[in-house]
Amino acid sequence: MRMRRASAVAAIGAALLLAGCAGLPTTGYVQPGEEVGSTSSDVRWQFTPEGPADGASPEDIVLGFLDASESPAGDWAIAREFLTADAAAEWEPEARVTVDSVNEREVSDFVASDTSDEAGVVTARVTPTAVVSDEGQYAASAGIVRRLEYELALVDGQWRIAEAPDGVVVQSGSFESIFTAQAVFFSAPGGRLVPDVRWLADTGDQTQRLTELLVEGDPSSWLAPAVTTAFSNVTVAGSVTVEDGVATVALSEEALDAADAVRARMRSQLENTLAGVGATEVRITVAGREVSAPLDNVVDVRPDARAIALTEDDFGYLSGGEITPIEGLTEAMIARFTPDSGEGDPATAITVSADLSQAIVQTASEQLWRVRADGTFEALSYEGGWVEPSLDPFGYAWAAQASGTAPVRVWGDGEGRALAEVSDFSEIVAVEVSRDGARVAIAGIQDDRSVLLVAGVERDEDGAPVGLTEPIEIGAYTEPIDGVAWVTDAVVAATIPSDGRTIIREQIVGGTSTSITAPYVVTAMTYGNPQSRERILTSDGSLYVRATTGWGQAGQGVVVLATQMGAPPAL
Repeated sequence: MRMRRASAVAAIGAALLLAGCAGLPTTGYVQPGEEVGSTSSDVRWQFTPEGPADGASPEDIVLGFLDASESPAGDWAIAREFLTADAAAEWEPEARVTVDSVNEREVSDFVASDTSDEAGVVTARVTPTAVVSDEGQYAASAGIVRRLEYELALVDGQWRIAEAPDGVVVQSGSFESIFTAQAVFFSAPGGRLVPDVRWLADTGDQTQRLTELLVEGDPSSWLAPAVTTAFSNVTVAGSVTVEDGVATVALSEEALDAADAVRARMRSQLENTLAGVGATEVRITVAGREVSAPLDNVVDVRPDARAIALTEDDFGYLSGGEITPIEGLTEAMIARFTPDSGEGDPATAITVSADLSQAIVQTASEQLWRVRADGTFEALSYEGGWVEPSLDPFGYAWAAQASGTAPVRVWGDGEGRALAEVSDFSEIVAVEVSRDGARVAIAGIQDDRSVLLVAGVERDEDGAPVGLTEPIEIGAYTEPIDGVAWVTDAVVAATIPSDGRTIIREQIVGGTSTSITAPYVVTAMTYGNPQSRERILTSDGSLYVRATTGWGQAGQGVVVLATQMGAPPAL
C-alpha cells in the first residue's frame, strides 16, 4: 500500500478560494423566523483542484479523483473528469460522505486485470472519523478502516475510472469548507419548532435540496417520535426559486386538502428551514396559483438577553449592576432561598419557566423545590444525590440521580414518576431539556468515557412526557464534563475543568464540535444573548459573556446563574 501524503494536494495544483459562509450561526440563538445564516465576518476556504494530468498513472488518477471530490462546484464537475463518460453519468457523489484523516489514507498499487493490461483496480483505504448519509445526517464514526475499490480502464490512451463507489471522501480538515450545517424544522407539541441539522454541499442548489428534505423527507430516526410535520403526502412539484428574499415553493395538489392551520404550519416550517439560505418569506403555490395560509402561532423559545441571577439577598433580571424583580418569584426567592434569608439551605441551581410563573430550585442540601409566582412552595424531593434539575415547557421538572442507577424522573402536578432508564451510565452529570421540549441532553460516564448524549422526548396529547427515544452520542471526551447547557436550539455546550480554567466544548446536535477556553473556573453556564452563545458564572461570583476576542464581564456578586426556558411574549 502507498501512503497518500498531504503534499499530494499541492501535486494536483489545488488553489484556495474565499467563499461566503451560510448555515447555522456562529453566535446567538437559532430562532424560528430568523435567518439561520452566518454573520458577514464568517469566511470559508474551498479547494479548486485541477483535472487529470496527461499521461497520469492509475494511482495518480485515483489520488486526483479523491482530491477533486472535495470540490462540489458544478455538481462535482472536476471529479467527473477522472471518470469515463458512463461512470461520470452514473456516479452519485451525495449518496454518502466519508470524513477521514488524510494522514491515514492509503492507496494501493495498480493491479491489472487478468484478461487485459488496459484495465485493472486501485484500492483506497480510508479511516472514517464521521459519515454523512444521503439525507445529510452526520454521525461520528468509530474509525474502522473502509476499503474502496476503483476499476480503471484506458480511454484514448488515458487512464480513467470506469467504476467508482457512490459518495465522496473528504478529509476532516476540509469538511466544513465543503459542507454547511443547515436546519430542517419540524413541529413539537405546544406550537414550537425543532431544528434537525443536515449537512449539505455548499453549492447553489441548497434551497431545492432543503425543501425536498423537509417536504418529502423524514426527521432523523432518533428525533422522529418526538416531532411531527405538516407535510403529509405532499411533494415538491417544481423548482424552488428565491427572489428578493421571497422563496416560491410549488407543492402538489394534496396541499389544497390541508386545513388552514396545517397550511399555516407548512409555511412556518418552510420559512424557518429556508431562512438558512437567505429567504425571509415563503410563497406556496399549487398548479401555478398561490395558496393562502393564515398566520401560524409559533412559540418563541428564545430567552431574555438579560441574565436571571440570585445574589446574597436578591433575585431577578441582572443588567447594568441592577436587579429588576420578577413579579412573585423575586419575593419567594428572597424569603426562602437567598443566603441571607436565614433558612439555612440556599439555592444552588435554579431554572425559570418561560412565562415566569414558576422555577425549579435545588438547594445546598440537594433538595428539589418548585416555587410558584403566587408565593407557594412545593417540595419535590427531600433526598439528596440529584444532578441539577431541569424544567420543560409544559411545567414538568426533570432530574436524575448522579449515581446513574435510577431512571430519569419527572414531576408534574403531584408525585414524581420514573420516566426512562438511561442505560450504561456509571455516573450522570447533567440532564438538560431543550427549550422546545422535544429533546434532552444527558452527560455522564459510560465505559470509563465522558459522553454527551441527546434523546428525543415522547409526549402524550396533553404534553406530558411518556418516554425517551434511543439516545445518540454527540460527543465523547477524555476529561470529565461537569455541566451542559443548550446555548442555541441546535448546539449543546459542555464545560470541562482544566487547571484553573475551563474548556467549553460546543457540540452541534448532529454535527461537528469546537472548543473554547475560558480562563476562569466556571461554576455555571447558560445561553448568553443574541450576540453571544455563552454566559458563564465563575467561582468568584462574576458573570462573563463571550465576546469576539475574549470574555466581557457582565456582573458580579452572583450566587446562582439561573437557566431560562424562554421569555414571556413581548406585549
